Amino acid sequence: MEAKDSSQPFFMGVGFINPHTPLHAPDRFFDMFPIEELELAPWLENDAEDTFLKYNINPNNKGFRYYRTILESYNGDRELALKHFLQAYLACVAFVDEQVGKVLDTLEKTKFKDNTIVILTADHGWQMGEKNYLFKNSPWDESARVPMVIMAPDAHVGAKVEQPVSLVDIYPTLLDYCNLSGSNTINEEGGKLGGYSMVPLLDNDEETNWRGPRGALTIVGNIGSSTTIEEQHYSYRTKDWRYIRYADGMEELYHHKNDPHEWKNLVDDNKYKMVKLSLYKEVCEILGVKL
Repeated sequence: MEAKDSSQPFFMGVGFINPHTPLHAPDRFFDMFPIEELELAPWLENDAEDTFLKYNINPNNKGFRYYRTILESYNGDRELALKHFLQAYLACVAFVDEQVGKVLDTLEKTKFKDNTIVILTADHGWQMGEKNYLFKNSPWDESARVPMVIMAPDAHVGAKVEQPVSLVDIYPTLLDYCNLSGSNTINEEGGKLGGYSMVPLLDNDEETNWRGPRGALTIVGNIGSSTTIEEQHYSYRTKDWRYIRYADGMEELYHHKNDPHEWKNLVDDNKYKMVKLSLYKEVCEILGVKL
């Protein structure tokens, strides 16, 4: 960045492998998180009993297998096992945080500091033992939710957006900020641009100008079984709800306002029948197919 010609625009993608497994980082980052000071996220025993992922994937899937294996490695001591894993995970996050700081410090010293858009995000979250699952690729909040921090010259500083958005919204957001137009298709068979610009959400704290769907849709790939849209697993998150629909038609429904940890599956509660139906229709509308 320091050597770049300031008269030409640029795009730079900076990716970090951490905090991906194996969780390797210099010792000094582990020292920042003493085991005895760590606290695990709230956990409910038997929380997985009213969920259906176990019926839709191989029981030896990494998520369930990793959880069983790490507990066995610590003689069944769940707290100690997960605290050691959490320590390594946080060490890797701290390591990446330092590297991000180096990039931003360099940017601050260049001519681009006042007209560069910076987006910090990730491709997936991580299930830290909740629902007896220790991995990515789950339909639940810990895995589906990712960080999303955007710094832009015209963005409202300090704004916290409650509207759920998706990673596919990043590209149209950059096009909007840079006032770029034209076709995004590679050839005549190319599809329309997916996602929606987040600029209206970043201009101020109001969300009335958002043109996208009410929620964010996550696809949990039905790996090894099918590649059709209709036969994948889907997780849909609005401000108040998470609706999950598996390829076999099984469903889960969580009320985030009352149940932020997704402990109570309300899918069979008739009181929420219309809520479930509405969310199902929204998912189908986003996909353009009937599941």
